[in-house]
Amino acid sequence: MSYRPISSIWKNNISDLIETFEIWWEKLSELIPEKGCDVFFRADDIGYPGKQFSAMIEVFQKNKVPLALAVVPTWVNQTRVQKLYETLGPDMSLWCLHQHGYKHTNQEKVGKKFEFGPSRDIKKVLAELTKGKLKMNKLLGNDMCQIFTPPWNRCTEETMTTLRELGFIAISRSINVAPFPLKGLPDLPINIDLHTIKEKNPEAGILNLMDQIENAVQTDYAGFMLHHQRMNKTSVRFLDFLLARIAETPSLRIQDMRDMLPK
Repeated sequence: MSYRPISSIWKNNISDLIETFEIWWEKLSELIPEKGCDVFFRADDIGYPGKQFSAMIEVFQKNKVPLALAVVPTWVNQTRVQKLYETLGPDMSLWCLHQHGYKHTNQEKVGKKFEFGPSRDIKKVLAELTKGKLKMNKLLGNDMCQIFTPPWNRCTEETMTTLRELGFIAISRSINVAPFPLKGLPDLPINIDLHTIKEKNPEAGILNLMDQIENAVQTDYAGFMLHHQRMNKTSVRFLDFLLARIAETPSLRIQDMRDMLPK
């Protein structure tokens, strides 16, 4: 895999970072609507188990917080899945393992990155999605959730139609992206980006993350996106603080992504 840079926010001193967010948390609590706010977590680009992945998982296990894991089909095989299970197990109830694209490669020559974008032939899209789904079902069995996260949080309407036809029950993108979700394929979008924040300095990174969280909690949900390849020791310790602080806030309800599907 290519090098994944660490966002500037995680270059802050961890003690200062936690102190800053602890002071700010009172302001955040006042912004949450009376009805409260649901919170869920989704980690993308899963497929290569390693120290950073294990560190992230240990934090969720410690805090008993569910996590949706978006797995890239071509990145996994029987050996890697076995290592994933060794890290995740023996209790698999916290994890929503689901499909994250097929190869996670950009297929567009111009414009924004897509794996399943406007230049793709829909027959090839169908073939790749089918191969990915069959492989995931074979490797993960009953642990496979029929949810799809497209790479870069975007795909075409034709792709969503194909996903619905293949039996996927939901898609998870980012907030306010086009096209609109289809009937029968609800979207569970993320609206907070923990690890790919692009700011020039650590102080700006703090303000950016605070702004994202403030905007999110004023809606009916806050969906956090994680990338373990971009995590350092500071971001791991902050994640531990964040999960614990959310759990201590009565108006924030930690949810399993699967429980957020429309009934």
